[in-house]
Amino acid sequence: MECPAEIVVAVRAESVKTARDWVEDVLERWGQDAYVAKIVVSELVTNVLRHTRSATATVRVVQADKGTVVEVFDFSDVLPVAGPANLLSEDGRGLAMLGALVKEWGTQPLGGGGKAVWALLPESTS
Repeated sequence: MECPAEIVVAVRAESVKTARDWVEDVLERWGQDAYVAKIVVSELVTNVLRHTRSATATVRVVQADKGTVVEVFDFSDVLPVAGPANLLSEDGRGLAMLGALVKEWGTQPLGGGGKAVWALLPESTS
């Protein structure tokens, strides 16, 4: 098991699928279910695309003491905030959805600028 696993993607629409497919491949090699991780990565990379001016995003998967963590790094200093889950809105529910799927999630400003957004995945069922 290679840990952590990491990929850098250009911030463009097709990179969401690239990151999703990559995290699925990594977790399958590690013998873990990738369903929730694929949703997490899709949401976090989409947020980089929609809400930052970052040219690239780094996606990393690590085995921590508490479990498997998915991290997405970008170059924006603006930290994401989960908004209220408005059923009539066409957007803005992603982080609320993410929070319902994972054990916990959070953000961390990076010393050199930018941030990491991370999610601790639920226990694998594989």
